[in-house]
Amino acid sequence: MSGPGPQLSPGDPRLKIFQIVRFPAFFLLIVGVLHVAFSLLGATLAALKVASPFGTPGQAPVTLEFTTGFSLAILGGILCGLLAIWGAWNAMNLKGYGLATVGAICAMYTLTPGCFIGVPVAVWMLFTLRRDGVREAFAP
Repeated sequence: MSGPGPQLSPGDPRLKIFQIVRFPAFFLLIVGVLHVAFSLLGATLAALKVASPFGTPGQAPVTLEFTTGFSLAILGGILCGLLAIWGAWNAMNLKGYGLATVGAICAMYTLTPGCFIGVPVAVWMLFTLRRDGVREAFAP
């Protein structure tokens, strides 16, 4: 077998579990990247003081500012995105069952636009991780 993940022989009993876990783990990886990208984009727009395109005509433009709450939301988005990426990578390698679960939970972070795809993918990943035999296929 080629590509990312463990190199399993065709007779390996973990091959079936790997094929079950591979697709939700791949989408979890995408969600993690989206969380990091949207968080960095928000931080960049705030640093450049770019005006919102959703402002009311005739009023002063609204810009993002680095308040404590906004900074924590950016840091939370980056942290949750990195944990989702790490958990997805571990799930693709069938190592770190707990970290794969934490990564799926972190993908549900709702302060970035990535949550629109993150919640369904995270639920899919959590249901996949709860299937029979999946936990046993993960290496200790």
